[in-house]
Amino acid sequence: MRPSAIGILAVLATLACRQAEPAPVDAGSPSELTPDAVFADDSLGWIVEIGLAGDRVVALDAMLQPAVHVVDLEALRRLGSYGQRGDGPGEFKDPEQVVAGASNSPDEVWILDGIHQRLTRLSLQEIEAGTGVTPETFRMDGPNAGALVRASDGRWFAGGWITGGRVARYHADRSYDRTIVGLPTDLVEAPGTTLLQAYESWVVADPAGGRLAAATLLGGLLEIFDHDGALIAQAAVPDPFQPMWAQGRSRSGRAVMAVGSETRYGFTDLAATQRYLYGVFSGRRVDEDGPVWASRDVQVYTWDGAYVKTLHLDRAVEAIAIDASDTWLYASGLEPSPWVGRFRLPQP
Repeated sequence: MRPSAIGILAVLATLACRQAEPAPVDAGSPSELTPDAVFADDSLGWIVEIGLAGDRVVALDAMLQPAVHVVDLEALRRLGSYGQRGDGPGEFKDPEQVVAGASNSPDEVWILDGIHQRLTRLSLQEIEAGTGVTPETFRMDGPNAGALVRASDGRWFAGGWITGGRVARYHADRSYDRTIVGLPTDLVEAPGTTLLQAYESWVVADPAGGRLAAATLLGGLLEIFDHDGALIAQAAVPDPFQPMWAQGRSRSGRAVMAVGSETRYGFTDLAATQRYLYGVFSGRRVDEDGPVWASRDVQVYTWDGAYVKTLHLDRAVEAIAIDASDTWLYASGLEPSPWVGRFRLPQP
């Protein structure tokens, strides 16, 4: 979902399509946040996603081995690590999403591997014990998922390069049901995976049930849907913009999206509680210096799409997770060294 998803695309200086943008919203003064606690260690590698599972933070390292780090929620100390790169069962090429176990399985997590398009189920107790981990691996059935969430009714929903749209629905047994959220109807037609890449989205579910939110990686778009894909609300994003894309070709000649000097990152991560949606928002062009997908700004919205406020962190973050009580924001980043931290959220 981050640069690995578009880094292989050709870079073009001239963009072929730009959509009309709605008027911006006054964001007001952001809330300034400093971390309550930080765990920093070069061995964390590149943490591309984090998730909460019971009293632990589960962090995915896309650079070094092992690929999964388990961190204590309160003390922010590492409890164990697991994984190695490869194609075999329980091995990873592109770990990019953490899905916590069901309410009756707090010790369980599922890890989505983007390249392999499969899920690996892990026991956190086994990782912490360090005496042998017995992973279970399951193939994903259906479109190329990049973001994955399990709703309270047991069904799964995915964003990514979704065939025919932006959000796919899966049965409780993880078998593909159908694509429920399509692409905007006013787009010009484009071959191959061009539009699927341009409108690639994060997807989260309302813990109370019934609603989904999709936030666009390369656009300032945040939308709320029901489980059938019917639009409930388009969020009042302070800096709204459509993806700016051009037609490109891969080395093999496949039609793909190309990025250029005006292509911008929008929402680079998305998290949800029963009360709010939290989105890491970049707004920076892809050709700027540094990790432009990282940002200090986390925008907060209601499940009706109302903009609440912007949280301004004292360091750039790449991934976030929020505890169920909206008390703590957990985040990860690369600079000045790889870290996982905890920030106390301001009261409403």
